[in-house]
Amino acid sequence: MYKQFYGLRENPFNLTPDPDFLYLGKVHQKGMAYLTYGLEARKGFIQLTGEIGSGKTTLLKTLLMRNRNKIKSAFIVNPKATFEQLFRMILFQFSIIELEAEYPKDVLLSKFYNYLMEQSKQNYPVVIIFDEAQNIDISVLEEIRMLSNLETEKTKLVQMIFVGQPELRETFLLPKFRQLKQRISVAYHIAPLSKDDTEAYINHRLKVAGANGRSIFTQCACNEIYSHSNGVPRLINIVCDATLLAGYVEEKEVLDENIVKEVISELIEDLGNNTKQDEYLSTT
Repeated sequence: MYKQFYGLRENPFNLTPDPDFLYLGKVHQKGMAYLTYGLEARKGFIQLTGEIGSGKTTLLKTLLMRNRNKIKSAFIVNPKATFEQLFRMILFQFSIIELEAEYPKDVLLSKFYNYLMEQSKQNYPVVIIFDEAQNIDISVLEEIRMLSNLETEKTKLVQMIFVGQPELRETFLLPKFRQLKQRISVAYHIAPLSKDDTEAYINHRLKVAGANGRSIFTQCACNEIYSHSNGVPRLINIVCDATLLAGYVEEKEVLDENIVKEVISELIEDLGNNTKQDEYLSTT
């Protein structure tokens, strides 16, 4: 609705993870470096954590896009399932089996091992990504760990990236997962954006969407957005999108802190005065 008014080609603040809009500030640049190193060095297990809406999935999708011709990957979005269900989904994504195919577990393992050996001969790393990994049942985690035993004398045949909220770190610290924790050689936690990075993030997304460097949000407006969002990208997107809409309705070409305050007040009122940030984020 507001795209034409602000001269934008597309919505700059969609909540769907989009690698085209990735802003590599200090936090996400470091996260990308850790992930890239883990993949290239074939480190086995990699751990990526961050609060809800911190940009974990966008970072991962960008990593996969950049390496799409270099690796074979499976992306498990909802890992809350039995090991067999997860394993079948993994093999399906690698085109090893049809999803409805009925094979016993030992046959599935054999097919997977043969696949891994074939990819190893062709020098293709095989990567399994578990998004929202804090939802994996504890009993399933142990079976997933056993898959890491598939290796040659010189290298791991499969790498795994566990992506989740901060409680994932607490799970891996449990005594029963000592062996799994010891195999995580690369771990990174995505912190919120700083005030300066929040302003740069807003302007970056506007530029990608077609603003061509034109300032739509004033610096004071960006500071107000930072104060409300605490630098969490998803919250920044919510406020910016609502502010652009309000600015369009009021025919304001430049958005200042006053209209941002009005928008934030309305958002909080709509969600209830006692809404906590994590509840706010979970509504998106």
